Amino acid sequence: MGNIIGSGEDALREWVQKCYSLGGIPLVRREYRGKPLANNGVGVNCLGKNEECQGGIIINIPDTVLQELESRKYKKYKLFLAKG
Repeated sequence: MGNIIGSGEDALREWVQKCYSLGGIPLVRREYRGKPLANNGVGVNCLGKNEECQGGIIINIPDTVLQELESRKYKKYKLFLAKG
């Protein structure tokens, strides 16, 4: 799906905050082609600002965060809101 651009919950939160600060909309997805990403990974894309905020895969996301993403309303794409 893409390059590994980070590891862990902190990397995901930093990426989301960067996307927001640039005026983009962060999209986080757990699956690619209907299958979960390996290594507890999530795919990320910054809508509207992808050139300034590189998308890719962030691995080693804790199970609790993955469960939160799975519980969101939209199945394929999920908006991950950074917790202050």
